[in-house]
Amino acid sequence: MPKVSRQYEQAQRQRIVGGATRAFARDGYAAATIDQIGRELGLSKGSIYTYFASKEDLFVACLQSIFDSRFEALATAFAADDPIEEKFSKILEKLADIVSPRDDAFARLSLAGFLESSRIPRLLEIKTASYRRFGGLVQRLLREGQQAGKVPPDLNIPSVTVVLLAVSDGLMLHRLAPGRGVRPKQVQRVLRETFLPMLDAQRPAPGEKS
Repeated sequence: MPKVSRQYEQAQRQRIVGGATRAFARDGYAAATIDQIGRELGLSKGSIYTYFASKEDLFVACLQSIFDSRFEALATAFAADDPIEEKFSKILEKLADIVSPRDDAFARLSLAGFLESSRIPRLLEIKTASYRRFGGLVQRLLREGQQAGKVPPDLNIPSVTVVLLAVSDGLMLHRLAPGRGVRPKQVQRVLRETFLPMLDAQRPAPGEKS
């Protein structure tokens, strides 16, 4: 049997994860089958099992992949030399994408990961690690803002981060509820009005002179 290159193996693995992600997002973890995923990709069940030991392993890989992609999109939304206001604004814009149809797979697989995590502990580990990565990114930005004098020095950064994570998860659930009518532009406006004011520590309070 001829050997295949490592590059081919990685490409084939990514292809399987991509196809399985679409299937799991569309049909749910329980309903999607390896046979179905194989048919849609033009692969045999055995070909898929060459790369993944079980449907559970494949689902875990899909969830890891979408969380990695999501974090990369957030972490690269801004340039290193952007002002802190611009960096945080771009993070909020990316968060608003969670209610966009183009982020459907992320929302659906994220929710499925929550629902299956009691049975598959690895899913909870992925979600927890994702929270830590995103929370660390937000906290670094806010501390950078404090050092630049753009964020109040007494702002409770961990608490703000927890609230932002909770809002993100809440928006995801709204996205999946039919008829909620939540639009990305609306979410962007709400996030900006809620979180951007904390980035202007120099703004005088009412009655104070500038």
